[in-house]
Amino acid sequence: MVSLSRRGVGLVLGPTGYALVRLFPPAGLDAAGAAALACTLWVAVWWLTETAPIAVTALLPVVLFPVSGVTDAAATAAAYADPVTFLFLGGFLVALAVERWGLHRRIAVSVVRALGDDPRRLLGGFMLATASLSMWVSNTATAMLMVPIALSVVGTPGDAPPDYRAADATRFPTDDAASSSVPPAPESSAFGTALVLGVAYAASIGGVATLIGTPPNAILAAVVERSLGVRLDFVRWMLFGVPFAAVFLVAAWGALSAMFAVGDADATFDAADATGPADESGEFGALSTPERRVLVVFSLVVAGWLTRPFLVDPYVAGVTDGAIAVAGATLLFLVPNGVEEGALLSWDDATRLPWEVLLVFGGGFAIADAFQTTALDAWVGASLGGVAGLAPVLTLLVVATLVVFLTEVTSNSATASLFVPLAVGVAASFAVAPLVLATVVAVAASLAFMLPVATPPNAVVFGTGYVTVPEMARAGLVLNLLGVVLLAVAAVVWLPVVWGVSVVP
Repeated sequence: MVSLSRRGVGLVLGPTGYALVRLFPPAGLDAAGAAALACTLWVAVWWLTETAPIAVTALLPVVLFPVSGVTDAAATAAAYADPVTFLFLGGFLVALAVERWGLHRRIAVSVVRALGDDPRRLLGGFMLATASLSMWVSNTATAMLMVPIALSVVGTPGDAPPDYRAADATRFPTDDAASSSVPPAPESSAFGTALVLGVAYAASIGGVATLIGTPPNAILAAVVERSLGVRLDFVRWMLFGVPFAAVFLVAAWGALSAMFAVGDADATFDAADATGPADESGEFGALSTPERRVLVVFSLVVAGWLTRPFLVDPYVAGVTDGAIAVAGATLLFLVPNGVEEGALLSWDDATRLPWEVLLVFGGGFAIADAFQTTALDAWVGASLGGVAGLAPVLTLLVVATLVVFLTEVTSNSATASLFVPLAVGVAASFAVAPLVLATVVAVAASLAFMLPVATPPNAVVFGTGYVTVPEMARAGLVLNLLGVVLLAVAAVVWLPVVWGVSVVP
């Protein structure tokens, strides 16, 4: 829980830090760079202390940058309409349609059902289903779907998980919902604890696999295109993200199985109970008309993302992943649902969009532009020129560790928005290529597993009563360390192979 005193400190410290930097600019930094640093410091303090909701803080550059002379109003506002923002907007709408008609439930239960009721296979099946859905659907929504199904396996449902908004990897309106009123613990078991933790962790791991899986991925794509001129499209990201997520998912499954002795558990799974009400055909497995139509649109969008570099770009210039996502979302508002009046999506459904995520994107992109246009990134890099160099893999380990543990208490979107542009600026001083260091920062921002407030899936499973804070912290620490090591190794070994980049500048 974030205390009032912490917010109070942020309320004072943000403007005070801004004023001090403006009045006493650091040596070697011109007026524009000092103004950009001061504004970024104010935003950073409010994000880290949660003085205001992160979406409100993300709007500060709209006021501060033009007034401080960093960038004009038009340039600042333009950052909030970056093409990556529309990629996420379209992706969110497609995911809402999948959720509205229950397609994600069928997919999840089908995967778990196919793997039988052996405890280790069942845990792996739940984690695979959760991660696969989280590649495309909000990790919060994925966890909220999978937790009731998981509870049907361990027998005692306990209280229903809290109704958090489906905002991918952003902080809640208040952390009190996750921590102040813990439901009474049901008669627990090691397998039950492992299962709900597996759902939470797989939701976070699966999001790393695609550009729309979690906000830090999209923040990275926009920042490196703006700052480095490097385009990370959907396919290029998946070449790195999918193998990393797959290896990490297997490692997490093995770690949870070992820590909670899952092989010794006795669990059964009734897929019929887990699916909820039958569809109009009266049996699980028959797709309804809306589900079929949503599946067609979803498949077209994914096919467009995967084939654009090979089939679209050579013939149609200017088509982006964001344009494909928005085109698919538009279809959802036009195609009749086939069972009642109206289309597959209505504008009322769009009110569930996590608009705060899109605003955080804009704030991060505005900061990235300010770093570059005022040469603040170069100044920061030069200021760290005296830092003793480590081997690249050790540098990546240290950076990933710092970001992972910082994200335990801050929003991953805010963390990525602050530190991805900074990573681009300081990479040369660390003797690591900017793209590699920024990628490590972005991925690390999605790998927080220790605390209920670290990420929404953690809070959702904590609400079941099957896991205590010490249990989550112990298991999460192991996963944090596993993630840091795998990420550093993947950045050094796999990233140069699939992206053709050098780890050293």
